[in-house]
Amino acid sequence: MPSLVAMLFKLVLLFHPLLLLSNHHPFVNSVQPFCHDEERNALIHFNQSFKIHCHPRVDTNGLSVLVYPKTSTWGSNGTSCCGWDGVECDLVTGHVTGLNLSGSCLYGSIHSNNTLFHLVHLQILHLGYNNFTFSPIPTTIAIFSELTFLHLGYSFFQGEIPSELSLLSKLSYLYLSGNVDGNNQPLSSLKLEKINLRSLAKNLTTLSTLVLNYVDMRYELGDSLANLSSSLTELQLLGCGLYGPIPSSIGKLSQLNFINLHYNSFVGYIPSFFQNLTLLSTVSLRNNQIYGPIPSWFGNLTELKIIVLSSNNLTGSVPPLLSNLKNLEFLSLSKNSLSGTLKFDSFLKLKNLNGLGLGYNMISLLLNEERKRELNTTLPKLEFLTLASCNLSRFPDFIVHQNNLIFLDLSYNNIHGQIPTDFMNSSLQSMTKIDLSNNLITGFHNYTTVLPWSNLLSFHMQSNLLQGQLPIPPSSIIHYDVSNNILSGRIPSSICNFNSISILELSNNNLSGEFPLCSAGGISDSMLVLNLRNNSFHGIIPLQCQHKSELRMVDFSHNHFQGKLRQPLTICMNLEYVDFSFNQLNDVFPTWLGSFPRLKVILIRANKFYGVIGKSQNTSSEFPVLQIIDMSNNYFTGALPSEYMLSWDAMKSFKMSNLTYMKALSIIDYYTDVIYDEIEEYDYSTTFVMKSVATNYGKIPINLAIIDLSSNNFSGQIPEIIGSLKALYSLNLSNNVLTGCIPPSLGTIIELESLDLSQNHLSGEIPGELTNLKFLQKFDVSHNNLTGLIPQENQFYTFENNSFEGNQGLCGEPLSKKCEDSLLPPSASNKDDDSDSGIELDWKFILAGLVSGLVIGVSFGEMLIPRTRLAWFVYISRTRLREMMIRN
Repeated sequence: MPSLVAMLFKLVLLFHPLLLLSNHHPFVNSVQPFCHDEERNALIHFNQSFKIHCHPRVDTNGLSVLVYPKTSTWGSNGTSCCGWDGVECDLVTGHVTGLNLSGSCLYGSIHSNNTLFHLVHLQILHLGYNNFTFSPIPTTIAIFSELTFLHLGYSFFQGEIPSELSLLSKLSYLYLSGNVDGNNQPLSSLKLEKINLRSLAKNLTTLSTLVLNYVDMRYELGDSLANLSSSLTELQLLGCGLYGPIPSSIGKLSQLNFINLHYNSFVGYIPSFFQNLTLLSTVSLRNNQIYGPIPSWFGNLTELKIIVLSSNNLTGSVPPLLSNLKNLEFLSLSKNSLSGTLKFDSFLKLKNLNGLGLGYNMISLLLNEERKRELNTTLPKLEFLTLASCNLSRFPDFIVHQNNLIFLDLSYNNIHGQIPTDFMNSSLQSMTKIDLSNNLITGFHNYTTVLPWSNLLSFHMQSNLLQGQLPIPPSSIIHYDVSNNILSGRIPSSICNFNSISILELSNNNLSGEFPLCSAGGISDSMLVLNLRNNSFHGIIPLQCQHKSELRMVDFSHNHFQGKLRQPLTICMNLEYVDFSFNQLNDVFPTWLGSFPRLKVILIRANKFYGVIGKSQNTSSEFPVLQIIDMSNNYFTGALPSEYMLSWDAMKSFKMSNLTYMKALSIIDYYTDVIYDEIEEYDYSTTFVMKSVATNYGKIPINLAIIDLSSNNFSGQIPEIIGSLKALYSLNLSNNVLTGCIPPSLGTIIELESLDLSQNHLSGEIPGELTNLKFLQKFDVSHNNLTGLIPQENQFYTFENNSFEGNQGLCGEPLSKKCEDSLLPPSASNKDDDSDSGIELDWKFILAGLVSGLVIGVSFGEMLIPRTRLAWFVYISRTRLREMMIRN
């Protein structure tokens, strides 16, 4: 689902502040007064306190901001400051009353003694879309007692919002916001903690617009909105961390026509008091935890133009009364649990409708086949349409008449056969995104290998039954995914013309030949993802980076690439994931990968790599963020790479965080005027094999740490340093020629769930310290030279005979071989009693039982849970159990 916010606010947020400024306070007058010398000097000193750093700016609603250095011409030719760009003066007094420096490339901090605060007559102050380097909003802002318009949004202010803002009693427009990245993660954070929203608004009785997007509140609103003016017309509290019910005080804002509460954690039903807000034109509750049915009274709010209720937990059917909203322009109900049968005819009379989102529910959409001839004249002209998972069995006829269509999503249906000729018609030149993935489509009628949509930016046809040659998109393409089809043939050299390509996904097809090398810098410096997995490509691995390359992930696995790995001429500064597994590469370990500072995943399994792994002399710290390395099934020799392990800092500590996944983010502008964009996520995935059992990670948890060095010829002892890698989830050193004892330090890797040391020449006893590994689910030390008693505590009760077989000197459960009395542990009666009660329970043993139950549950779960999800289930369950341990 795309970022609908941009379409929501494409007019309101782009033009509203500027219209307000230009209609009531024009910055350029036909007659310009001469400004006061002290104010002219204040402006010059204000400008001199900043550097000029111009970068493209896009706010969190997907709106591109006009950016240029307005202050670069200030003071030239002795002109009055009232004629300077962004400065407005009162025609009578000559005082500076307005300052609009939005997107002026200002870089630096604003301190309380800044000469800006000498401009005491200011009525308008717009400093949005600059970079004030995480400085706080100065408390001296209160000196602007005449201020009616204040915009400090997306300017990298940070810290507590000063209570002095509440003294600006004449404000009618207040816009504050933090900054977030493309994944809505905070880059800078404004907070309302010491004062709450109620205190802030207590004197702001003339507010008509209040925007506090991404201001960290993290509390229930309760009556915090009680002091807001009844004249408030616009309220935006996007991404503020708010939770609890939507407060009833909103229902008292009788003049409200625009409300945006999305990206919070509001819970409960859609409040009934919304039906009293008869002037509402826009309501967005997207990405909350709203549940229950969509109320039928929505159909009585006749002024509604935009309704966004997507990404909640709504149930029931779509109310028929929504078709009464004659002014409706945009309706998004996607990503809920709505169900039932819905007639598409109900939307035909909404003549102003340009966006409709019904996808990712459980709706069965019915099309009226008898009205085919009328469709061209009766349908509204849609720009945005998502009918994903709407139980469609064929390509909808009405779409071929939608000449204004920009965004189309028909994924996850049962559409079969070929795409009709009419859809390939050149009249659909407005199309920028097509998503037909996860259907049963076999190809295109009258197809000539080149797709006809000249403005196409995003093309998703993965997981279909496409046959024949690769469908070639226009050179404007950004996201191209045809994975999991039956495509064959070679990659044409025209792929080198994809100058804007971000994600190129060709995996799991029958493509062959050599991959075009293009120029020395690869296809494009904008490339984020290149995935050629599971095809029949041969030749040299085409790993190339340009000087400013954005490349994050490359996957060349399961092909026929051969020869040596060529080192790129330029360091891939942003590369996070490389997979060369299952090829015919014949080379020593590529130590030059250590110069890639962000590399997290290295997979070179099942090739012909050989030799001793020696540490490169070129860098002092190599692979500092490495989390996953799989070098199994090669021909490496010598000692385990302990020198490298010293610098694997990311594996040394487990970082508590919300469960997120490794991914690349691609931002795509879908409108030619750069108003509407979408953030497309690409999740990294991989498969690990252990004892011939494949574990598929369709998404890789961001904290996952794995080392697999199995099936090589490594020799010598297991280094103690491995015990410092506390975040390890899985360690596999099996099928080598390792000798010596099992290091007790392995017992300190408390996150470890899988440990395989089988098929080596290890000797000595199994260290009792390994019983500290409370999450250990898979353990194998079979076929070594181990001796002594098998530990009889905690998780070791759950391991079966095959975990220990092939060690002639081992004894004790679960083996049938009994130990001599001298090896047995003392009986329970001889142990010190740590408890005053003989029936006191130890939570660690209870936890061990829980983990054992998890192992059993997962075994049954394999019959019920798809294998692609099983690894996530185990990882998430382990995280919950770890939290129990910490609390205890």
